[in-house]
Amino acid sequence: MRNQYVSLFAFAGLVAASSVGGFACSAATPVAAVATADAGTKDAATAKDGATAAVDAGPVEGSSCALAIAADLGAEQAGDLDLPGKKVFYAFDVKAGDFLLLSASTAATADTGEEIVDTAISLYSADGSKLLANLDDAFPRYTTDAEFYYRATADAKLCARVSDFATWSGAASVVATDTAYKFLAAKIDPASAVVTFDTEPNDTNAAPQLGKLKAFATPPGAFSYVMGVLGAAGDIDTFKFTVPPGATSIGLSVPPVGAPVAQGKSSYGSTIARFAVTVKKLDGTIIAEISPPVGDAEKTTDGLTAPVAAGDYLVTIRRPDGVAAGANDFYATTLTFGGSNPVEAEVLGANSNDSIATAQALTMKVDAANAKLRDGYILAYLPAGDVADHFSFPVIATDKVSLSCSALRNGSGLTDFSVEVFIDGTSKQSETEVATKDILWATPAAGSTSTAASKPGITGTAGTAVVKLAAAGRSTTNLGTYYLCGVHIAAP
Repeated sequence: MRNQYVSLFAFAGLVAASSVGGFACSAATPVAAVATADAGTKDAATAKDGATAAVDAGPVEGSSCALAIAADLGAEQAGDLDLPGKKVFYAFDVKAGDFLLLSASTAATADTGEEIVDTAISLYSADGSKLLANLDDAFPRYTTDAEFYYRATADAKLCARVSDFATWSGAASVVATDTAYKFLAAKIDPASAVVTFDTEPNDTNAAPQLGKLKAFATPPGAFSYVMGVLGAAGDIDTFKFTVPPGATSIGLSVPPVGAPVAQGKSSYGSTIARFAVTVKKLDGTIIAEISPPVGDAEKTTDGLTAPVAAGDYLVTIRRPDGVAAGANDFYATTLTFGGSNPVEAEVLGANSNDSIATAQALTMKVDAANAKLRDGYILAYLPAGDVADHFSFPVIATDKVSLSCSALRNGSGLTDFSVEVFIDGTSKQSETEVATKDILWATPAAGSTSTAASKPGITGTAGTAVVKLAAAGRSTTNLGTYYLCGVHIAAP
């Protein structure tokens, strides 16, 4: 997933330039001193967040909203979280309607791990009395960087606080080996070639707004940052995109644009918790759709992914059903066209994989980053009349088998989608997809407190494993019958 979503800073021009280079960087301004426990701010939430604060050294630049470091929009500033519980504050001016990017980037790579400080950003009113937005990770890329978007509702001065993740979440802070970061607050440029910015009217399939796309080569595809505001009740935003040459899938992230704003909880600060999205053909046929679960928007999926053919598609963003209009119902997301999983042989020819005996052999490839890990991927379909799909792969007793499969939670119209694994004909584990939780079978590492897995992985049995995938029903409005699945085998 990380490779599919292009890094924000790979392309100049996303934000309005304040000097050369599109999202220009100024000379680095080091943070000169230690942050206290939010001295001088009225924000009781952060003053009591459980972090270990440094001894109050008096008025120190950057130690509170009242003493915030002045930041120009579009200019990066270097900072350092070199003490436990340290927090650094920045202040900047915005205009009503501005879409802002806020980031605290680090020098992290795939190999650095916990050596790099894990940053988080909290956004406040000028005096620190009101928490406006809060985020830990650059959605959907879970990394040590913090990055999010915010829409200003009035001409004002805002205050941003950078801290480490532990301090942000209320845990005991631990100083990383590399504690440096770069803070950026920048205004999004609506005219940018990589931004599809909502312009009205775009409420109907007959008159959609043309979406912008920035192409990339490996794999063939393109992407766009899609941003806008859902105004009065009933407002929807419809965009038309043309599938770029070589692309076979469309993906759109569903970030936490809004939520009850609190320390340790991610939210861009919108007054809608999540948005709903529909992908259609030009004739109005729905091929994929996601709407947050009623009454439990926080458990919505992270995004929609659907197979597409060459041609034009309509992407509509709206409020979920039953959600009233709010004062600042904005959204900001990333739309990507790219590659997809290998398609099942049953779709490509006359082969049948409807039973264990006729299971299609799943191609398992050695992971490029870990020779002990083998991966197999599936894109398959269960149209009306297709009973089930089966895929086989060999396992030995010391293998650890994990998998992740999704239909409804990737936007498909399949309902009661189920996964079951057999080894030499004996059922080992099964699960049916629900709207509020991913199907993820994995055994956490020793000492891990992760609760992401829906069930543990499968271990301790040798033979021929077969994964059976079925669906009890199909939506009458969403005609997508696809599902996606990944199988992973870890050798000792």
